[in-house]
Amino acid sequence: MDHNTPLPNLKTDPKHGFYPWWPEDGDDWVHPEDVELARSLIPSPRIWRRDGEHGDYILLHYGDLTLRVKRTLWREAPFEGYEVGDHVEVLPHGMQNEACTGVIRDVHWDAHECGIRYRVATAEGTLLDRPFEVRDLKHVVPPEPRVQTRIEPSGEGGEEIEVME
Repeated sequence: MDHNTPLPNLKTDPKHGFYPWWPEDGDDWVHPEDVELARSLIPSPRIWRRDGEHGDYILLHYGDLTLRVKRTLWREAPFEGYEVGDHVEVLPHGMQNEACTGVIRDVHWDAHECGIRYRVATAEGTLLDRPFEVRDLKHVVPPEPRVQTRIEPSGEGGEEIEVME
């Protein structure tokens, strides 16, 4: 082996996948504190991000949710660049879609179409009527909160003060 040849990247995470079934080994594959949450979310088509380890457990993330599980069989899914919580623009594609911006609320595997589908919620929190494919989405920078200022009379001496909200 040539000592100048770079070593291959052995890091296997993050990976993405889903649990279309509950693994056969009962609950022992889930951290005891996470069993209730896991039972409410698995099996399902939700695509989890496997990222890192915590002691004997690997960490699975779905948006703000985290599960600690032992290595188990799951169905790996390709990563298309979008995850729960990402801000996106829905592209119109010649009027097929209504153009809007929002946040990815769910990422699911569509077994019928053998692909990933994204559910998007508007800034007001309304879930759009249908799921979208990766070709329908574009990343956008999240909006920054607006700071409003107004000028009010101080009441004393007729001076004005600036109020920020």
